[in-house]
Amino acid sequence: MGKKEISKKRQRFLAKSTKLNLAKVPGLTRANPLKELTDPKKTGLAILECLQNNDPEGVMEMISIYLNALDKAKLRKKNKLPKSTMYSALKHRNPTIKTLAKIMHDSTC
Repeated sequence: MGKKEISKKRQRFLAKSTKLNLAKVPGLTRANPLKELTDPKKTGLAILECLQNNDPEGVMEMISIYLNALDKAKLRKKNKLPKSTMYSALKHRNPTIKTLAKIMHDSTC
């Protein structure tokens, strides 16, 4: 399969455009999504909102996102949970509150 060519109109448009230096734009800051995802207060508020909206799948998704950000393998060893329990809890198999509490408690310590 050969290389696809860019149309002449697009080539002219690209030649006229200038590059924008985002570092010089006032009011812009670098985003740090990992910091946002691992903030227990924001995660707790999101879980509470899911519970208020009767969205259990959303709760599990928020917990899963939080644990993915903290690295599940390290958490499993720290929590001393069997691998099957940890993964079944995160695969929407209706984990018990006790299991979720243990996972969440040990991840913040």
